[in-house]
Amino acid sequence: MSFVLVFLAALAAVVGGTTLHLVRRERAHRQAADGTEGLLIEQRRTSQALRIRAVYSTFATHHGNGLFPDNLHQQYS
Repeated sequence: MSFVLVFLAALAAVVGGTTLHLVRRERAHRQAADGTEGLLIEQRRTSQALRIRAVYSTFATHHGNGLFPDNLHQQYS
C-alpha cells in the first residue's frame, strides 16, 4: 500500500512540476513577443525564399536560358 502512495505522490509531483514549467515558459514567451518587428522580418524572408525557389527551380535551371533576373543577386540585409 505504501508503494502505491509513494507512486501517486511522485506522479503528482511530476505533473505539478511540468505544469509549473509550462506556465512559466508561456509567460516568458508572451512577454518577449510584444514587438512585431521579428514577425515582419520573418514574413519578408519567407516571401524572398519563395521567390528565389520559383526562379531557381529545377525546371528553370535545366531548361532555361541560363540568365537569371538581376534583382535576385542584390545583397539582402
